[in-house]
Amino acid sequence: MLTTELIFAGIILCLLGGLAGFLAGLLGIGGGAVLVPGLYYIFSSFGYHDVAMHTAIGTSLLTIIFTGTASARSHHQQGAVDLMLVKQFTPGIILGVAVGTFFATLMTTQALKIVFASLQIAFGLYMLFRRSSLALFSNLPHQPWRGLIAGANAALAALMGVGGGVQNVLYMTICNIPLGRAIGTAAAIGPIIACFGAIGFAYIGFQTPNQLPMATGYIHWPSFLSIIITSVAFAPLGARLTHRLPTLKLKSIFTVFLFGVSLKMLYEVFTGA
Repeated sequence: MLTTELIFAGIILCLLGGLAGFLAGLLGIGGGAVLVPGLYYIFSSFGYHDVAMHTAIGTSLLTIIFTGTASARSHHQQGAVDLMLVKQFTPGIILGVAVGTFFATLMTTQALKIVFASLQIAFGLYMLFRRSSLALFSNLPHQPWRGLIAGANAALAALMGVGGGVQNVLYMTICNIPLGRAIGTAAAIGPIIACFGAIGFAYIGFQTPNQLPMATGYIHWPSFLSIIITSVAFAPLGARLTHRLPTLKLKSIFTVFLFGVSLKMLYEVFTGA
């Protein structure tokens, strides 16, 4: 039975999906940085505190499969995706997601909040102070290091419920990959991380008590469907506007938002609020 509270939550989820999709296309970040805290607070407001963070991460990852694919397709049409790099990174990504998902089974909601918030602050500082050229090396490392570093990025992404766009863009740009190609390639990597991560979170959540209704493990289907309606529609728009909008200014505003959400999460953990 629909209530005013459920209808309001559905509207918020649709708006959240639109924002996540737009940012996924514009900044190549996957959208999870917006989805995870948004979903966490929605699930918590309905009383599912114990599984809210895990379910937010799992549902975010499933959403990124579709949002990220729409974003990657748009970047590929503009010739910004390096498919060879995607192929070289994939074995390490699969291994990294498996490691990240395993560690998620060992972590409490509070621990996951600390991981998410701390890494968001670290990556946010990078986004805030990044210059257009940040190359420290002339090229990417040779295999197997090339794939293993991508795997480490994927493990962190799986723990955070994001597509790994920020860390993968950082990895590629410091290795002399042009920023536009790094963003496009990171957008293509995100759905791979999300696909294996979503499968993992669905599996590890199967035996968890107090699951949300209409959930498969840590995947909440009503939230996923509400978000996907708008996120897929807005991801191509963000990708098309990447080179037309003042993205540096937008990144700064978005980073301030990330800091606010992350600091709120850390405050809740350490004060018991």
